[in-house]
Amino acid sequence: MQTIQFMQEGHERRFDLLWRRLKPKQREDAAMVSMLYLATGQPQVLERFSDYFFPDSGEFFDREFLAEPYPSPALEAIIHLIVQLYNGRTTITIIELIERLDEQQMSLVLEAIKLRAYGCQMLQKGAKS
Repeated sequence: MQTIQFMQEGHERRFDLLWRRLKPKQREDAAMVSMLYLATGQPQVLERFSDYFFPDSGEFFDREFLAEPYPSPALEAIIHLIVQLYNGRTTITIIELIERLDEQQMSLVLEAIKLRAYGCQMLQKGAKS
């Protein structure tokens, strides 16, 4: 199986910093890991996400996260997909993703979806061995 790709400079480092703070069982949870992957893909999303996610306990205040105003339609779509990947408590359609995301954002989203669908074995990284 092909491994996921980290999209931009610093993405893998940001992901790894949060991933390492999770409890061991949470590090293997595809919902948790796919959410972290997507949230750490863009610094402006991570800045907002960090106010509502606490990696040491694994708590994520998704309703409060969704209640914030959205800085752009693209970021709104990504924010909704973060919650959708985590627990399914929001709705985002494929057409909304297509219409709102640029090519780089779409690549990031597709990788997060693959990670959620196929699990943590897609994280074949040397740092995690």
